[in-house]
Amino acid sequence: MKKLIYIIIASTLALAACEKTLDFPFEYKQPKLVLNCVLSNTSEIEFTVGRSMHILDTKEIVMIPDADVIIFEDDKPLQVVPVSESNGVYHVSYIPKVGHTYKFQVSKDKFETIEAEVKMTAPTVINSLSGKQKSNDDGYYYGDEFDVSLNFSDIPNDENYYMVYVTSDFPEEMKEYFAENYMYSVEDLFDNNYTLNLECNDMSVSSGYGGTLLYLSDEIMGNGNYTIKFSAQDYRDIRGIFYGFMYEDDYYYKDGEEGENEGGDEGDGDDTNIEDLPFYREYEYSLIVHLRSISKDYYQYQKSYDLYVENDGNPFAEPTLVKTNIKNGLGILGASGEISDTIRFTIKNPYLEEEEE
Repeated sequence: MKKLIYIIIASTLALAACEKTLDFPFEYKQPKLVLNCVLSNTSEIEFTVGRSMHILDTKEIVMIPDADVIIFEDDKPLQVVPVSESNGVYHVSYIPKVGHTYKFQVSKDKFETIEAEVKMTAPTVINSLSGKQKSNDDGYYYGDEFDVSLNFSDIPNDENYYMVYVTSDFPEEMKEYFAENYMYSVEDLFDNNYTLNLECNDMSVSSGYGGTLLYLSDEIMGNGNYTIKFSAQDYRDIRGIFYGFMYEDDYYYKDGEEGENEGGDEGDGDDTNIEDLPFYREYEYSLIVHLRSISKDYYQYQKSYDLYVENDGNPFAEPTLVKTNIKNGLGILGASGEISDTIRFTIKNPYLEEEEE
């Protein structure tokens, strides 16, 4: 036994004597400014400014809220000053114009000035849009799924790239009723920026990481019309609220009693019973399909970024370089020309139908 202990001690000392400090060949580089901005013909300019991080950095992403930013439209400075928020988000009260070229110059002490330029892309034309609600036969009503067919015109004589995403909307009286009476917050439930999950079996169409974006280029279209078919899934359990009101009595009301506001001030709230409202039996659901024609740099950036996120933490994946078009820096300055159209569906309360049967 003693001999075994001596062997262990001797082995430990030998291993300790063999320790060697290895220097990793990581060269420290001066951080660069990072600009992220996608210009749109439908909204005012918003962008972020931050700084790059070394591979061994353990800090969180550092944003820069006090950079000096000059925006040019066709080589003339915009007479609008970007307003910065404390989190590094900048806002400009100006909507970019289709066909014009925009250049950003961003500078900050101790950083090299960065530049980027992009020409605004023109929106295409939606020729037809149709859809149908898919039946749900499994007895569960967690969200709704729709089959969508979108036909649009490819912009001729140009190299074009496209992005598709889908949002939705509900009747105003429905949103107002739940905002006033429902015990939980409805801001996320009825958020107009909520994007549906999309699935497409077309091999020429690629999906973005997270499943809410579809990409395609006109390399497979030629110059003409193109039809893309996909399914859209709304994972929000809107009708689960109806279930709660039907079978949980008054539990789902803010104060536990119908017709009263939070805090129990009787008579100040909406004292209408939900069963008496039109949307309780059925309501109009608006499916809004957004089609963007996007710049080549933005297309390549988004696809490379999705691949980077997908491979993050995978030791067997090849390293992914994220596309950038920022001179002396990192990030993206992209352009998007957007058009949208709406399909309207009538959604029936399935629990009510079951009860009546």
